[in-house]
Amino acid sequence: MQYIFTPAAKPSQSPFPSEGGWEGEPSSRQVGEGAETPDALGAMDARFYAWFPAMHSRVDLLLVADRSEDAFRAMAEEIRQAVARLEQLANCYDPVSPLARHNADQSLPVPDELRGLLTLSKWYKEQTLGLFDPWFAGRCNLSAFLKGYALDTILPLLTRHGITNAVVSMGNSSILFLKEDRVLTTSGNATAERRHIVNPLTGQYVEGRRTVSVETPTQSIDPDGTILGGGALGEVLSTALFVADDEQRRQLLQRFPQARRQPVRP
Repeated sequence: MQYIFTPAAKPSQSPFPSEGGWEGEPSSRQVGEGAETPDALGAMDARFYAWFPAMHSRVDLLLVADRSEDAFRAMAEEIRQAVARLEQLANCYDPVSPLARHNADQSLPVPDELRGLLTLSKWYKEQTLGLFDPWFAGRCNLSAFLKGYALDTILPLLTRHGITNAVVSMGNSSILFLKEDRVLTTSGNATAERRHIVNPLTGQYVEGRRTVSVETPTQSIDPDGTILGGGALGEVLSTALFVADDEQRRQLLQRFPQARRQPVRP
């Protein structure tokens, strides 16, 4: 894991290049109504950026808090281990993972967390008109929402450490903005040549260069009492909305009013 640590700025220090400072003549960045201040920017707090490879992609962390370098490193390592544990649990392409073994022989017992993931994936299939369906020919591939679920796993870890300002990006497609209490998730085809999402109802790849982004709260409660993590919900909905037709999109957004669909990007 690679990282960059920026210590907290003292009250007499400006976090910006010198154009004045917090003392003396104000810089152009500080002038006017709503001007930036150390408190507004969290400039008094230290910043810690780290990244590591995971889930066939990379995880980027930006943590802002009054913490030491060692404390940040310990938190980042805890996050890395949590993501690695999920990947080892539910990577269907790893023949020794519990999910791959379950796909090969569904009579085998599965760990409790994996059982919960399988149950959740079936619930989402039912609630999305079958447009999100990680099951094919009796086998399960959870890749479509595992990154989002990882964000839901990281959230309580950050909360337990008292972190209230953080950005966590899973491959740039699922991003937690902790301070805003939101998750932004994107699914689609980045290029016209790329086809990787199948419409479960037709069995056909969705063609064409376009993406769908969905903004969700970090946590919500469904009318049936199910607690929904914003990461997994965003992954599910961005995928389902990507393959849906206009009427199906209307029904999905009516079913999950806590989600906001961002404009489609061609």
